[in-house]
Amino acid sequence: MDKLVKYAAIAFLIFFVVTAPNSAASIIDRVFGWLQSWASGVSEFVSDTAL
Repeated sequence: MDKLVKYAAIAFLIFFVVTAPNSAASIIDRVFGWLQSWASGVSEFVSDTAL
């Protein structure tokens, strides 16, 4: 059952990217923006508390 869910999720992801590439790219861009913001905040926190 787990394999079926994994394959279904991968198939949906491929379908989404093929049918709506602009939306998929926008989502990925947003996710990377959040990760960059989070990493910058953690880096700033560590820099401020280190010394």
